[in-house]
Amino acid sequence: MQLQGKTAFITGGGGGIGGGMAQAFAEKDMKIILADIDLDLAESQAAAFGDRAMAVQLDVTSLQSWGAAHETVRSRFGAVDILCNNAGISSPRMPLDQMPPELFARVMAVNVTGVYNGLVTFVPGMRAQRSGHVVNTSSINGLLAHGSLAAYSASKFAVDGLSEALRDELAPSGIGVSVLYPGLTRSRMSLSRSSGADINEIPREVLEANMMDPIWVGRAVATAIEENSPHIISHPAYLPALKARFERIIGAFGEPAQPGYRTGASATKAAR
Repeated sequence: MQLQGKTAFITGGGGGIGGGMAQAFAEKDMKIILADIDLDLAESQAAAFGDRAMAVQLDVTSLQSWGAAHETVRSRFGAVDILCNNAGISSPRMPLDQMPPELFARVMAVNVTGVYNGLVTFVPGMRAQRSGHVVNTSSINGLLAHGSLAAYSASKFAVDGLSEALRDELAPSGIGVSVLYPGLTRSRMSLSRSSGADINEIPREVLEANMMDPIWVGRAVATAIEENSPHIISHPAYLPALKARFERIIGAFGEPAQPGYRTGASATKAAR
């Protein structure tokens, strides 16, 4: 997709990765909508881009809030070409069985249902114009699960699966889908999670020194949209751990649980 002149709607646009996306899109001469539950933060980000940008308040868990934001954006900028479902929350590190149910539900509501709400709000318009692109922010934690972050990892694995299925669904309509798996990036969420030593007792100052600048993640997103890439990996240092995980999964494949059982397209065809 050629980005110049296109319009992008970014959730979690009040800073961090959302702000990095906005900077990268501004470099491409795009129109930008920065949506955030904290309107002041979104307005502060939008002010840097002048008339090409606007801020809207958005609670991603509320379809009513999405509808209001959609109407506001349409009245000023018209159709949205690119939807970036980037808003997300983490949770304190704790064993899953000790997590309060309301906190687990909140993580899922923002990180998973919030993505669904964005899709049902904007994808119908993309289908009608037979063009567009969706970027859903997962996480390296959506590829590599970590103890004490089970709820967050579960939500980000869900975004990964949702995105890959959605890509197949939307391809016939000329709409691309990419899923972003950022590692440690400077943002409000990352800074709050590094308020003390992490699970491996890495000091806060070391964590913060190793946080990627969000503009580089944003530029990787812009390139992925241009190339219609399905996956966006900004932190390749996780590759060995991911290979090890996939090798364990592949190693679990062997003989079927039921002796003589055949499955798959060829077996189904032969049984007819």
